[in-house]
Amino acid sequence: MVKRFKSFKGPLVAALCSLVGVGFLASSAVAADKKETLTEAVAKQLKPSQDAIQKGDFDTALTLAKAGLAVSVKPYDTETSLRMITYAAAKKQDYATYAEYTEQLLVAVPTMSDDEKARDYKALAQINAQNKVYDKALAWAAKWAEATKASDAYALSSQIYLIQGDYANAAPLIEKSMEGRDPTEQELRQLNVVYYKIGDKAKRQATLETLVAKFLKREYMIDLMAVYEGDSEPRAMLSLYRLAYEHEFLTKESEFVNYADGALDAGAPAEALSVLETGIKKDAVKLVAPTDRNSKMLAQAKQQTAEDKKLLPQLDKEARAGKNGEADVKVGLAYLGFGQYDQAIEAIERGLSADRIGRVKRVDDAQMTLGIAYLKAGKTDKAVAAFEAAKADPRMKRTANLWLIALPKTGG
Repeated sequence: MVKRFKSFKGPLVAALCSLVGVGFLASSAVAADKKETLTEAVAKQLKPSQDAIQKGDFDTALTLAKAGLAVSVKPYDTETSLRMITYAAAKKQDYATYAEYTEQLLVAVPTMSDDEKARDYKALAQINAQNKVYDKALAWAAKWAEATKASDAYALSSQIYLIQGDYANAAPLIEKSMEGRDPTEQELRQLNVVYYKIGDKAKRQATLETLVAKFLKREYMIDLMAVYEGDSEPRAMLSLYRLAYEHEFLTKESEFVNYADGALDAGAPAEALSVLETGIKKDAVKLVAPTDRNSKMLAQAKQQTAEDKKLLPQLDKEARAGKNGEADVKVGLAYLGFGQYDQAIEAIERGLSADRIGRVKRVDDAQMTLGIAYLKAGKTDKAVAAFEAAKADPRMKRTANLWLIALPKTGG
């Protein structure tokens, strides 16, 4: 995964020819204004060199232009010879020669315009990157970035650092390349890897949250859940598993088993049973023997589900008669596991009423469960209100926010 970064191979020919062509014409125009002329010895080499270029004989053109450079006497001789060399080299796709003599041109022509310098910096950075001369590529890319603040300049440098495995230097350059615009999915994926490599958990979490918000996919959700798991309490993680399950993102045995385990602990055996049966159907959850962990968990879920199904009407009746909101919420959770969403909503709303909410142990978790029930019942507006209420508790803030982000693709 780490090495899947951009290579630098690509059609540079047209771009280079365009750049040196512009430079050559600009130089000629300046020369005409100043009535500068070439030294006779230089002209004897450059005129046939130009003719060779027009015939497509770039080897001859290069040889003659280099000969003109060798006998150059004045700055205009040198500049014109160098421009002829770089033009012929670009047409020949001889990038090494182009780079060598462009560097000389930058030194020889201190009066070159800022735009011309920036174009040359860019070309030299790209050529050296393509030729894997990374130290030079980085140096020229830095000049290019300084001159233009172009996002491509920062991006090129970041790619070189990524190829070299230097994640610490790559990170700020990727960030710089994204300033002032929405990042692409690939850029965010790269940042996720980079922050993981340098151990920046906070920035990695923020990056994964953006990936989930913009590109809701299994890999981003599962990675984000792994980041959250270290400092999230069980009820918040359970609702994260519910969200991943809703999108069919769970594929591994450990994911189904962890979800089912959390549901059993929360007092939702019917939910746990449904999750395990789905995992078994998808051939993700294995039942090796009656005494293995998965088989025992399945048996527990089946037994408790059967008990809940038998006792639920009486438990609901008792909860209605009392004033303990916690009992109502537990009844609502049981109804949710059985897919009886209207009954779940009625029970949890009752538990959260003014005269009962005082005895609810986890109001945030009750609001999350209520929001999910609303979604299942097709009542999206009410689900949003419930999730927003759950966000008020720091323990449930991140989980509720992810459900809100995912709303367009869940529920009604």
